[in-house]
Amino acid sequence: MCEPISLGVATAASGAMSAIGSHQSASAQANAANAAATSNYKYKLKVRERSWDRERHRYGTQLQQYKNAVNENSLAAQRAYAAAQTKLNDKFADAAFRNQGMAVKMLESSGQQAVSGRTGKSAQRLQRSSMAAFGRNQATLTESLLSATIGTNEANNSLRRELISSNNKAYSNVAIAPQPDVAPAPPTMTPGPSGLALAGGLIAAGTSGFTTYENLKAPPADVPLPPA
Repeated sequence: MCEPISLGVATAASGAMSAIGSHQSASAQANAANAAATSNYKYKLKVRERSWDRERHRYGTQLQQYKNAVNENSLAAQRAYAAAQTKLNDKFADAAFRNQGMAVKMLESSGQQAVSGRTGKSAQRLQRSSMAAFGRNQATLTESLLSATIGTNEANNSLRRELISSNNKAYSNVAIAPQPDVAPAPPTMTPGPSGLALAGGLIAAGTSGFTTYENLKAPPADVPLPPA
């Protein structure tokens, strides 16, 4: 038969081991949960970093493509402007040549009239007729040059609008620069068991052992009273 003190010690030891085991189990669970939360947080940060690198690389490529498109559009517009100006210059050169030819013809006509010996009203009519034809030809030539100039200006304005439209279309691909995603929230750590709880469990185990001892120890023997 076990002595009361042995049973009390055994009860206290059993309670202490149970309190320590519960504390260690709760600590292990909290540590495992915190390690998993930390690992998941680091993984999200790495995914965010790689995604941001891809976005920056993509935007950098689009930005270079935009610059190339603007340069190509500018070169194309310059070639078109030069072609239109060359065409207009050719028309002015042709007009100058034709004007010179008409002036030569008018002078030749006047010279022929002088050689023929025509005088008086007849000669004046011929001279006026020659001058009028020259004037009409001059007016037609001027109108043609004016029309060509207006047409060239309108074509240049159209080219300018097309250039602006093409550049705006190219810019739409880079108008909005990418921004990094919102960083994930730091993990919330699971608190481990309190040391006070362990101390309380150990105190409770000691108290339980002492109570067991008190309940099992032999009651004191009755002491007879002395005679009166």
